[in-house]
Amino acid sequence: MTALTLELAGHRYRFGGMVPEQLEAVRGHFGELVTPDDREPDVRIDVHYTPRADGFMRRPPGPVEYRVALAPRDSNIELAGIGFTANVDRAPLRAQMLTCLTDAWFLGGFENLFRVLASYRVFLSGGLVLHSAAFADGPCGFLFCGRSGAGKTTICGLAAELELEILSDELNALVPDDLGFSLLAMPFAGDFGGRPQRGRTYPLTGLLGLEHSDTPRVRDCSKAEAVSRIVASCPYVNVDPLLADELTTRASELVTRAPFRILGFAKNTRFWSVLKDEYRSFDRTLSA
Repeated sequence: MTALTLELAGHRYRFGGMVPEQLEAVRGHFGELVTPDDREPDVRIDVHYTPRADGFMRRPPGPVEYRVALAPRDSNIELAGIGFTANVDRAPLRAQMLTCLTDAWFLGGFENLFRVLASYRVFLSGGLVLHSAAFADGPCGFLFCGRSGAGKTTICGLAAELELEILSDELNALVPDDLGFSLLAMPFAGDFGGRPQRGRTYPLTGLLGLEHSDTPRVRDCSKAEAVSRIVASCPYVNVDPLLADELTTRASELVTRAPFRILGFAKNTRFWSVLKDEYRSFDRTLSA
């Protein structure tokens, strides 16, 4: 049995108890986040392997997308997915994972648990993980939040055509700093981005929602709409009743410090010239 420590968003997660096959899978995917076990981790995760598959959600015969079952309790959060279950203690934040997997399906369960832990840890430290698309133009970061079907993967594909730096089309983090908020790339993605990076942040230039439009445009929205869109885009913590009030307050503070606007766009790259015109006054480093 072996342990591995991953560093993400300035926090260390130590996964202990993995068998060699599990360790190899995690190291192969998240290798860029591996850090020495030279100090106390922020979150401890105990992985327990059993060869018995009884009682676990069975794997499907082919590729599938599924949602992890998550049940927040007063002192803990319970999770279940294909081939694994997990318990997350709230204070201190730590987890226990039970799994019958050692192959590529284990990496899926591991990543699902890691997503939940990262979302809670970033929230506890004053930030937010959002279901979103994000890309950067030099030092300027743009985040587009929205649920499935809003156009996150589409806009990342268009940004890739423009040779912009794609962070992720699925999960990205916003962390507070002296000037407002910084955009942090997360190692979780669908079709674009998600490359594991440790400590890479970008100043948040644009915070936007997405809507479909024949003509590219940026419009303002009410604070109530902005807060609602942010809360709806925060996975895991937005279904936790113990965090509801704090999440709403956090979202309100975010849109006060970083104005939230709506980008209407079609499936072409014309949106980028509109964005640059809208945000040039905020940051003169935007490329021509």
